[in-house]
Amino acid sequence: MAIFSFMPHGMCYLWKPWLVGLHLVSNGAIALAYFSIPITLIYILRKRGDIPFNGIFWLFAAFILFCGAGHTIDIWTLWHPNYWLSSWIKLLTALVSLATAIALIDKIPEILTLPSPTQVNDINQQLQAKISELEQQKAIIRQQEEFLRTIYDHVQEAIFVIEVELDGTFRYQGFNPAAIRLTGISDVVGKTPAQIMSFEATAAVERRYTECLQTATAITYEECLPFQDQDTWWLTNLNPIKDEAGNISRLVGTSLNISDRKQVEIELDQDKQFLQALLDNLSDGIVSCDRHGIITLFNRATREFHGLPESAIPADKWAEHYDLYLPDGQTKMSPEDIPLFRALTGELVRDVEMKIIPKQGKARILLANGNPIINSQGEKIGAIVAMRDITERKETEVELERERIFIKTLLNNLADGIGIIACDQHGNLVLFNQAIVKFHGLPQPGIPADQWAEHYNLYDAEGKHLLEQKDIPLFRAFSGESFTNTELMVIPHQGKARTLMTNGSPIIDGNGVKLGAVVAIQDVTERKKAEQEVAKLNRELEARVKQRTAQLEQLNMMLLATARQLEQRNQELDQFAYVTSHDLKAPLRAIANLSEWIEEDLADKMDEDTHYNMNLLRGRVHRLENLINALLTYSRVGRLKSDLAQVSVSKMLADIIDLLDVPEHFQIEIQGEMPTFITDAVPLQQVFHNLISNAIKHSNSLMGKITISVIERANYYEFSVADNGKGIDPKYHKKIFTIFQTLESRDTKENTGIGLAIVKKAVENQGGQIMIKSKLGEGATFCFTWLKKSQPTKLSAL
Repeated sequence: MAIFSFMPHGMCYLWKPWLVGLHLVSNGAIALAYFSIPITLIYILRKRGDIPFNGIFWLFAAFILFCGAGHTIDIWTLWHPNYWLSSWIKLLTALVSLATAIALIDKIPEILTLPSPTQVNDINQQLQAKISELEQQKAIIRQQEEFLRTIYDHVQEAIFVIEVELDGTFRYQGFNPAAIRLTGISDVVGKTPAQIMSFEATAAVERRYTECLQTATAITYEECLPFQDQDTWWLTNLNPIKDEAGNISRLVGTSLNISDRKQVEIELDQDKQFLQALLDNLSDGIVSCDRHGIITLFNRATREFHGLPESAIPADKWAEHYDLYLPDGQTKMSPEDIPLFRALTGELVRDVEMKIIPKQGKARILLANGNPIINSQGEKIGAIVAMRDITERKETEVELERERIFIKTLLNNLADGIGIIACDQHGNLVLFNQAIVKFHGLPQPGIPADQWAEHYNLYDAEGKHLLEQKDIPLFRAFSGESFTNTELMVIPHQGKARTLMTNGSPIIDGNGVKLGAVVAIQDVTERKKAEQEVAKLNRELEARVKQRTAQLEQLNMMLLATARQLEQRNQELDQFAYVTSHDLKAPLRAIANLSEWIEEDLADKMDEDTHYNMNLLRGRVHRLENLINALLTYSRVGRLKSDLAQVSVSKMLADIIDLLDVPEHFQIEIQGEMPTFITDAVPLQQVFHNLISNAIKHSNSLMGKITISVIERANYYEFSVADNGKGIDPKYHKKIFTIFQTLESRDTKENTGIGLAIVKKAVENQGGQIMIKSKLGEGATFCFTWLKKSQPTKLSAL
């Protein structure tokens, strides 16, 4: 700065001492005052940080400080012309003062809200009143704290406080004296459950603490924890405590030792289980309800009766829900009829019959007895009913009644006039049928036994003397005697005399106790007459028998002679058949050979017709030869004697199949396991051979199949041979078993017509039967039966 181009300010005052001095003193005093004011304000702000608008104070301090600097520089410029410095200081003073003015204007609304001294005084008075009220509340809180502390220290329940840390760790903050006394744990402050409890107990309590923490609600639960070397039961109430931020910071719990109560509950539960087991093993049904009619007990027998468990339904729905009917089985029970409802109203229910007809299950007839349940104060608290299943008893009673009616009807309708009379253990007549009434008239009670003979006209067998008391049949049976076929006569004063045959015995139960006596009486009057006639006829018959016996002996001798002749004829027939077959087959073979020789000699002269006729000739010769062989076989069936042997049907069938010329396209299947048994092997082999060969011969299928099976019966085996051939019309089923009968022309299919006749004869000679099941186009099944054991002659091994 060029300060030398200006002149000092004092020169403007012509360096007059008083004027310069006056400016010096006044500017110095102002500068001093300005410098002291910011210092005071800064001191006040440092001492009172709570003064509002302290930013304005700082601006005022800066503004006054720059003002003081401006007066100071005025003193300086009296002698030193540093007017640029003075101008810059004034610019800064202008900026600070402008900023102060703006800030002050902005704060005017807030400044105007500042209380006045009067208001401040009122506020102070209110504050004093509030402070007094707070002091009173603090006193009350202290009293409540002391009261709660007293409760905390003297209650019988265990009280514990748990601090919940941010990581979820639970730490105990204190146990009240009761908790210390009940658990035996005193040092718990700052410790986790794991530090004061076992592993199992820690897991149990921390699970509950976590549940309370997560649900943020109070929970109540029962738990069993080991303390002081024994398991103790506790009823615990756990409450979450939230801090000012709304987070759960503590858990406060109270626990009541319920070990004694729990022991009682366990014992009561055991008693209840014992009672329930007892009730469930009763054959009688037990059902009870409370005072409101709600079913509270329903044992197993009751559930079986109804086919339903108990349900909380009103009493007016019981009949429909549990299928309750009156004994007629048709009418639903009204509430007034239901035994449990009647007992609930205070009635003593005795021997009430009802019927249960469940929707699923057996209908039952029950006999119910019930009582109201009265407590010690005489209040009715429910009702109970016992139900006994009397279905079988009722059925037995009905059956006994039917039997009684049946027996009575039977006795009254016994053939041949058989009378029945019985007495009980006291000798009183309890049973007599219509025949007895016919013999003696209607029995009268009260007649002494020694007067029975005279009253009922009882005489000995000859009809000469009245019976003595000891000889009367019913008296004899009542005395313990059993007798049969004892005759007596009844000779009434008016009427026809009768001869009676009596059988009697005492009635003894299973324990040997005499229950009475019974006598059966038959009118044999006509029989006695018939016996006389029979005696006469017997004499005549004896004479005729002697004569007939002589005739039979003569006839028997004739039959023996005839049998010997028949046996001789059979032998002659066998010899004739053998000779005939031999003598006939020899020329037939010669004819066949001659035809071949002729055909060879005339080979160059024979045309096709001649060759055909020569082949036809040889075919007829072979057919005749086969027919002779078949006739010989048929004649021998049943007459050739062979030994019995143990036959394996499986092996027999395998041998037969190997001998037969089975086409490649044919399949023979043996189903199941074939038996091995003792029988005549040759006829069985003939039957299987003929049936299998017939099935092969008459098959028209490209894939022929024969199925052989067996069914074992009590005394025989039932064999089946089935094929898938062309089948046989049912109208020919009987014809095919007749000798020489064929269904196709022999020119079409070479056949003797004897094979099935041989089969039928062989099966029937063994005591069996054969039948066919077949339709055209559906194959044929031949079924035959074969006895397991033939008449034994001589057993050999096969």
